[in-house]
Amino acid sequence: MDSTLQALVALLEKSVPTIVFFILLTVYLKKVFFQPMAKILEERRRQTEGVRELAQRAFEAADKKKSEFDRALDLARAEINRENEALRHQWTEEQAQIVARVRAEAGEQIERAKKEIAAEVEAAKGQLDAQVEGLSGQIVESLTRRRAA
Repeated sequence: MDSTLQALVALLEKSVPTIVFFILLTVYLKKVFFQPMAKILEERRRQTEGVRELAQRAFEAADKKKSEFDRALDLARAEINRENEALRHQWTEEQAQIVARVRAEAGEQIERAKKEIAAEVEAAKGQLDAQVEGLSGQIVESLTRRRAA
């Protein structure tokens, strides 16, 4: 067992420089490569988070603007509908006034036409009465001539 122990010690003596070199290489790589890389990655993560936060705030601001725009659009639609309703109501009233005026004019024309017709009827009656007088005179004269003959 002594020989195994001596071989192990000899092997350990030969491996000490390799172990020291490995430890120094690890410390060197940690200082020169891994720590700067970790700093770069941390900075990148921090900037990415910052950009994400900015993007999130931008989305929230855009949503807020969209809701304000939608609200303003709804108010504008309501105002336009009120104006259209007022115009329709005004137009309806104007149409009703026009219809009433036309009806009144038509009623006046009908009354004038009735008066003209009544006057024409009276004139026609007067003419008929005159013709009846003349015709009845002729009939009487004709009958008297026949009886006399």
